Amino acid sequence: MKKLALLLVLLLFVSSCAINKTTKVIPTLPQVQGLTAKGGIREVGLSWNAVLDPRVEGYIIYRAPKPDGPYKEIAKLSGRLTTKYVDTGGLFKHLQDNTEYFYKIAVYSANGVGPASHFVVGKTLPPPLSPTHISATSGLPRMVVIRWQPPKDHTVVAYNIYRATNPKGPFKKIGRVNGYVNTIYIDKGLKDGTTYYYSVVSVNFKGVEGEILAVAKATTKYKPMPPRNLSARPTGAGQLTIYWFPSLTADVVKYRIYRGDTPNSMSMVGEVPSSKLQFTDKGLEPGKTYYYYVTAVDKDGLESKPSKTYAFKTKPLPKPPTGISVKQIGKAVILSWTKGSPDTVEYEVFRKHFLIFTKKIATTKNTYYTDNSVAPNTTYYYYVKSVDKFGQESPPSPEVKITVK
Repeated sequence: MKKLALLLVLLLFVSSCAINKTTKVIPTLPQVQGLTAKGGIREVGLSWNAVLDPRVEGYIIYRAPKPDGPYKEIAKLSGRLTTKYVDTGGLFKHLQDNTEYFYKIAVYSANGVGPASHFVVGKTLPPPLSPTHISATSGLPRMVVIRWQPPKDHTVVAYNIYRATNPKGPFKKIGRVNGYVNTIYIDKGLKDGTTYYYSVVSVNFKGVEGEILAVAKATTKYKPMPPRNLSARPTGAGQLTIYWFPSLTADVVKYRIYRGDTPNSMSMVGEVPSSKLQFTDKGLEPGKTYYYYVTAVDKDGLESKPSKTYAFKTKPLPKPPTGISVKQIGKAVILSWTKGSPDTVEYEVFRKHFLIFTKKIATTKNTYYTDNSVAPNTTYYYYVKSVDKFGQESPPSPEVKITVK
């Protein structure tokens, strides 16, 4: 029996020497009993029975990657009543997830270290379990709503949301949702008509992420179809009315009209509800070409691509009368002229004398006019303007002169 006890002490002595060959091992110091290990998130908690021998000043903790070592000192605790220690891996390096670590403990005194205890194993917890059921809602304007079912893992305290434009990635983190039961995330500011892929990864209270276990995809709402087949006609002085065929998209609520002096200088000039398929553009220059396109806007504010760009020309000013002549018959002056434009509906007759006083003296639908309000021995100057159906005036005709006798 004494030989067996001596052999045991010798084995403990050899074991202790393997732990730290430079530390003096004192076989007569008691061996720590009751050592247990419990794994946590990137940590292992150790506990043991206190050694009350008055020679004991504290404990030394050893850790190894395998049962047979090598064991290295990871902590030195003062006080023989200390019975707990949490191994977190150190200041700059944490313990690995889902990994076994092996521990021994020994007391120390002023003269050396006691024999090491039997080893115990502690296994860290695996990374948190990520959701396996994820859904993403398609057809929303520039956004996707992601939902998931919480995993059966009590360590989860948050979720990181990842997005990619390819089902195989790369996935980029776009957001975080805190709370185990908070299982919805809205991804905004996306492109129209684009497919995105999403994954949700669990996070535990130590910040450890789980793995990607499920991927869901969704496509944002497409832009509406643009209107088609623009046409236009002059409907007034300096104005065009633009017409178009409606967009084929069902939820269009309005149309926007764009105009430019060139195809590259377009800006919006008006907006009409979808019930109207025309727009009158006013204040334009006569006889000038303008460029137009129209877009459709749906109920969510998405604007279509432009329709085809069309060139439309406003009605030009009518041409002035030609062949104007003047003669005196009795006490009256008779003017006559030839029609300048086919669309002329009336004429305005102007008279001036002394080269400064000018006034419109008549409006007529005829190509002649009799001026009965002239004075003898007076020189008069006449010109005529054509007026079209929109009230546009032509430039003045050539001026004619007559001196009344």
